[in-house]
Formats: sequence, C-alpha cells, structure tokens
Amino acid sequence: MQRTTDREPTSGQDVAAAQTAAFQDWEHGKGEGFASLKGIAQPTLVINGVFDEMIPVRNSYWLGENLPNAVLSTYPDSGHGSLFQFHESFTRQAAAFLGSDSPYAPY
Repeated sequence: MQRTTDREPTSGQDVAAAQTAAFQDWEHGKGEGFASLKGIAQPTLVINGVFDEMIPVRNSYWLGENLPNAVLSTYPDSGHGSLFQFHESFTRQAAAFLGSDSPYAPY
C-alpha cells in the first residue's frame, strides 16, 4: 500500500466470485480430477492450518495423497495464516526442504 504509482487494480466481485467457484470445484473434485497430479514428480511441500476457512485442510490432504513426491505439514490451532503464526517452525521446515539435495520430498 506504500507504493502510489504503477499499482495493480483492486480486485472486484468478479475476481472473488471466480476464486470462490474454483475453491468449491476443488473441494468437490473426485476421480480423474486428480489424475494430472500423479504426473508431477517435483518435490512439493504442502502447508496448511487445520482451521483454514479459505482453503480447507482436507484439500491439502488430497494434495498429499495425489502428488507422488509431497510432504504435508499441518499446523494446529491455526487458519489461513498458519505459516505466519508458526513462522519459526515453517522457516525451519521450508529451509530444510529447499536446502535438500534429495530428489525426494521426504528430506
């Protein structure tokens, strides 16, 4: 908000509606909807707060189940800002994950 020039326009209701529709579609995804995830071999660190109201934690469990090279970490008693609430733990996890030379997510 400190920048006064060359700012992105404010997102409106159309953006909010599209994002909500995408979230709802993801929540109800089944079967072939996850097939494309099986082909992603890149190590993936999935982080979620257990009480996240914007991205339900079950979505992260689905990612963890369907990405073949994923590590899932959930933070207790936290919502959408879990990585800020548990910033020290997140920083250690992310640094270890990103600093690993292993081709596999469980570093």
